[in-house]
Amino acid sequence: MEKRHKELLDDIPPYMYIISEGTKTETNYINGLTECINEKYKDLSSGKRIVVNGTGRNTRSLLSYARRQVDIDHPQAEVVWLMYDKDDFPYDDFDNTQYSAESRKDSRQYKVAWSNECIELWFLLHFQELTVNIGRSAYQEKLKEVCNYQKNLTNLYEILQDKTELAIKRAKKQYEEYGDKPPSQRCPATRVYELVEELQKYIG
Repeated sequence: MEKRHKELLDDIPPYMYIISEGTKTETNYINGLTECINEKYKDLSSGKRIVVNGTGRNTRSLLSYARRQVDIDHPQAEVVWLMYDKDDFPYDDFDNTQYSAESRKDSRQYKVAWSNECIELWFLLHFQELTVNIGRSAYQEKLKEVCNYQKNLTNLYEILQDKTELAIKRAKKQYEEYGDKPPSQRCPATRVYELVEELQKYIG
């Protein structure tokens, strides 16, 4: 028992606050990972290690809202992740959310997990590679064909779980092929894989 306790301490995740533009689909998916992490480390933590908040706010206001809300929802947080989609928001808003988050200088680290143009791109990468943007509706239709997808599924992580490593590999390759282009010019692309890769370190 003591050995197991020491192993957990050696691998303990930082306190994280994951704040999402979406209120259901994204949060349901991410909760599939975070709930088991919180359960695993509950005896070593003061409260939840990871708190997820779906806000319904867009790219322009998400960062400023996160900076205010983290002190209310999860003041222990050491890392704040922003999850958001490009959708129809202006290019400058989309780009500047990342630049502002990653250049933020305070006691916490801010990271981004965006999708251009929508979270369904990340989900579809579990089943196939994508090199051209096919649009939100087509992503959803393809997902319906391969996994009976519908928005707001509560067990979405479980449905996709066995293909996660493949999705990470595809998303990373896709993202890196754009070189140094700004986020708005990387389409299709997603950085959700970075958040998922980080969380997976603490599962098991």
